[in-house]
Amino acid sequence: MRKILGIQMSRGQRLAFWISAGFFGLSVLVATVYFLLAPSRKDVGALKQEVTRMRTDIGRMTEYLDGLPKSEPAVKVPYDKGMTAMGASKWDEAIGHFRDAMKHAAGTQLVALFNLIGTCHYTPGRWKQALESFDESAKLAEEFGDRQGKAAALGDIGLIYSDKGELDTALKNFEEILRIHRDIGDKQGVATDLGNIGLTYAAKGEPDKALKYHEEALAIDREIGYQQGVASTLGNIGLIYRAKGELDKALRYHEEALAIAREIGYQQGVATHLGNIGNVYRAKGEPDKALKYYEEALAIAREIGYQQGVATHLGNIGNIHNAKGELDKALKYYEDALAIAREIGYQQGVATHLGNIGAVLGDLGDLAGATGKFLEAAAIFRAIGMPTELAKVEGNLRVALGQLGHDKFIAACEKAGMPRPEAEKLAQQLSTRP
Repeated sequence: MRKILGIQMSRGQRLAFWISAGFFGLSVLVATVYFLLAPSRKDVGALKQEVTRMRTDIGRMTEYLDGLPKSEPAVKVPYDKGMTAMGASKWDEAIGHFRDAMKHAAGTQLVALFNLIGTCHYTPGRWKQALESFDESAKLAEEFGDRQGKAAALGDIGLIYSDKGELDTALKNFEEILRIHRDIGDKQGVATDLGNIGLTYAAKGEPDKALKYHEEALAIDREIGYQQGVASTLGNIGLIYRAKGELDKALRYHEEALAIAREIGYQQGVATHLGNIGNVYRAKGEPDKALKYYEEALAIAREIGYQQGVATHLGNIGNIHNAKGELDKALKYYEDALAIAREIGYQQGVATHLGNIGAVLGDLGDLAGATGKFLEAAAIFRAIGMPTELAKVEGNLRVALGQLGHDKFIAACEKAGMPRPEAEKLAQQLSTRP
C-alpha cells in the first residue's frame, strides 16, 4: 500500500485502464490509465465507466467521401490538400481547404465536405462545432436523398453523444443508421452499426447484451470477408471479457484480432491489438509482459507516424513504471505523451495526461503542482463536455484540498493562474459536495 493524497490504496486500486475498441470497422488505439481512483477489474459495473473511455480517434469517424477523390479539379485540389492536412493533424488548415472546395462543390459533395469538417472539429475536442457540421451534413443528405451520407453523419453524431455520456441518444442514432443500412442492403454498414450498438450497451453496463450484438456483427463480417472488421469486432469482444474479469478469454480474442491485423498488413490495428494484449497482462498482474507489448505498439505507431497512438502508448508505458513505483520514469513518459497530445490538438488526451501527471506529482509530495495539473485537466473536460471525467478530476481536487488545507489550496490555485475569487468558490464547492 502507498498513501496517495492521504488515501490508503494499492497501486492496482489506483489505476484503471481505459479499454480500446473498434468503431466503424476500424480499431481504436489503446487508451491511457485514469488517475487516482479505480473500480475492481472484476466489477462488471466498471464496464460502463471503462468503455466510455474509447475516445477521439479519427479512425472512428465514418469515412464518407461521395466521389470527392474523383471530382473536378476545382473541388479535388483543395480536397486533396485538406486530406493531407488532416493526416498531419492540422485541423484548422484542413477545414480551410474543405471550405475552399465547397465554393465549387454541389449536391452530395457538400454532404461529404461537411462531414469532413465535422471530423476536423471532433478530433481536437470541439464537439459543439462538430455537431453543427454533422447536423448540416445530415440535413443536406436528407434534402438530396443521400441515405448513405445521412447514415455517415448520424453515426458521427452518435459518437459524440456517446463521448458525452448521453448513451440513450447515441443508441437512438445507431439504431436509426442500422435501419438505413439494412434497407439499402449494406452488410458492412450493418455489421458496423451492430458493433456500435454493442459498444453502447457495454457502456451502459449491459455486457451480455453487448456481446450478443458483437457476435452478430462478427458473423456478418466473416460472411462478407471483411477481415479488418473481423479483427475489430474480436477486439471489442475481448475488451468486454476483460472488463468482466475473464482475462484468459479476453486474451484469446485479442490475440486472434492481432493475428488477422498482421495478416492483412493493417499496422494501426496491429499496434492497437498489441496495446490491448498489454492491457490484459497488466490486469493479470504481469507488468513486464504488458510493458513488452506496449513498447512494440509504440514502435509501430512511431513507424507509421500515428501520433495519437504514440501518445497513448507512451502513456501506457508510463502507467507500468508508475505501478512499479518508478515515478520519475512514469513522469517522463506522461510528459512526452502530453507534449504530443498538445501538438496534435487532442484535447481529451491532453486532459488525461495532465491528470496522470497530477497523480504522480501528488505521490511525489508536490500537492500544489498536482493541484495545478488537475485544475487544467478539469477545465478541458468541462470545455469538451465529459462530465464523468470531470467528476473524477474534481474528486482528486477535493482530496488535494483536504491534504493542503484551505489556504495552501487557494495559493496552489492562484499559482496555477486561477483568480482568487474563483479559487475560493471552487474550494467552497469541493468542500460541500459529497
